Amino acid sequence: MSYKKTEVDMPLSAAKTEDNTFGFCHRCRLLSSSIYLYLLLSSIILSCTGSTVFHSYKPLPAEGWERRDTICFEVPEAEADINGTLTIGLRTSANVGMRNVVLLVEQCGSQPSSCRKDTVRYPLTDADGFALSRGVNHHQYETQHLPFRLRKGQGCTVRINHLMRHEEIGGISELGIRIEP
Repeated sequence: MSYKKTEVDMPLSAAKTEDNTFGFCHRCRLLSSSIYLYLLLSSIILSCTGSTVFHSYKPLPAEGWERRDTICFEVPEAEADINGTLTIGLRTSANVGMRNVVLLVEQCGSQPSSCRKDTVRYPLTDADGFALSRGVNHHQYETQHLPFRLRKGQGCTVRINHLMRHEEIGGISELGIRIEP
């Protein structure tokens, strides 16, 4: 029986082996570099497309938020007229101990006649006491959008108080606002 060597049986030359290895690794490096570049550019583009005019959070006292404690946000002068929305954000501990929270939101411009007051009742848990947001130790909530108007060159103050039955409420760690056109 005669055995005939075929090209498959022959070992590759050293030069050919290096070329294959280099080509494979080089393609992988190019591919992974392209993926990283794509992810970086995507995140930059997405972060720049937001239309938020003002966004800020303030911590609340660890011992509890008293009814007479007013949380104030100073909104800087507007570069253009704003006819947008105001959203209130709450960050709570997992065991907030309340089904909902009632807030008084006051928007006051530089002129006394330009004050607007809204009462916001926002649910935190369902009837069974389970949080209406996701999280392990902390939860993030955002209220419905409130109308917000500000003229060019004017600033305003947003004041927030709670209107709960108890003088002091616990479990809310931060309170914030976001203004969007």
